Amino acid sequence: MKTSVKRRPFGNTGLKVSEISFGAMNLRMLPDNDSANKLINDILDTGINLIDTARAYDTRGYGNYAISPGVFISSEIELGKAISARTDIDEPLVIVTKGHGYTPQEFDSHLAESRERLQIRNENGKLFIGKTEIILVYLTHGIGLQRYEGMVRSGLFTHANKMREEGLYHFLGFSSHYGDSVVIQKAIESGYYQVCELPYNIYNISLGEGGSTDLIKLAYDEGLGIINMKAFGGGGMVAISEQLSDLTGIGYAGMARFCISNPYISTIDAGVTNIEEFLADIHAASLPRLSAQERVELRERSLVASRYLDSICRECMHCMEKFECPQSVDFPRILGMHGRYTVSKSLGFDISGYKSEYEAFDPPASGCIACGECNEWCEYQLDIPDMLETAAHDFE
Repeated sequence: MKTSVKRRPFGNTGLKVSEISFGAMNLRMLPDNDSANKLINDILDTGINLIDTARAYDTRGYGNYAISPGVFISSEIELGKAISARTDIDEPLVIVTKGHGYTPQEFDSHLAESRERLQIRNENGKLFIGKTEIILVYLTHGIGLQRYEGMVRSGLFTHANKMREEGLYHFLGFSSHYGDSVVIQKAIESGYYQVCELPYNIYNISLGEGGSTDLIKLAYDEGLGIINMKAFGGGGMVAISEQLSDLTGIGYAGMARFCISNPYISTIDAGVTNIEEFLADIHAASLPRLSAQERVELRERSLVASRYLDSICRECMHCMEKFECPQSVDFPRILGMHGRYTVSKSLGFDISGYKSEYEAFDPPASGCIACGECNEWCEYQLDIPDMLETAAHDFE
């Protein structure tokens, strides 16, 4: 399949992957299964060769907050259906999926469920979905220090390597987030992993050159394939970035070019809900690379916006994969909207429409009883009840 998307080495795996890859998390944000199927096929038509998904990426994780209540959309299932129907993919697809199995028993259970959903089968020592050969990369999702140390104690890595030798998957990886630099460095240097998925964007380079250790370079030097997630900040940050572009002069393409010009990154994981967004990512990747000095200058321009980005909910919805508010407060969307309101107000933009948008939420932010059970699931370590109290003060 012809494509204009360039390939890069994927660490020491021996693979080359497209510089832009499809982050399939947002399939669950679509209104129905047909829309998900169409988007997957449109993206496959571009010729990219890496797709990132997870066992938890389905509408079950949204509870009452699904876009279309009663419609079940699983990223893995939709990918399995779409890929199995294709006969024109002429190179192996790299499928990256993730589980929350942190013991050998959980690891086996989660891996087996993902393989079943994706319709993966072993044939003559290779893995296939339909007629398409795949390379399966399996990630332990969202590791923190406590989880990682428990994985070591449980013998998970010895067991996972055995499962790899048996041909159930090809490469082991991990994903983690900004607040977990200590465990990220441990995981990179452990020798257990061949792939990592880390957040990095022009507004937050703390896991890259902005940290005490450039962990992205360290992973590259250790031979890991590096998937750059949240290149655009994730979820609701796309809209906020558009607001900030007037202030910084940095648009969508600039954000993409900043990441793709980092020589240590293998691929940018682009999460989209329509093909136009994905084609915009591909176009940005086709633009000339920024020099090291141009990247520094662009980063310096981004700093004027940093004060607007503290305690902003990105609406990544990862919390909803594991938690449902006992009071049914739709806190990710309330806080995402409140973040846009706060930035708009600070920049002097029109805020007249936010009150009516807020009035559609039932229960409102004041429905939160401040139990704090949500906080442990926030990957950005936000104080959700406190932020909801601020939203209630501003809108009620």
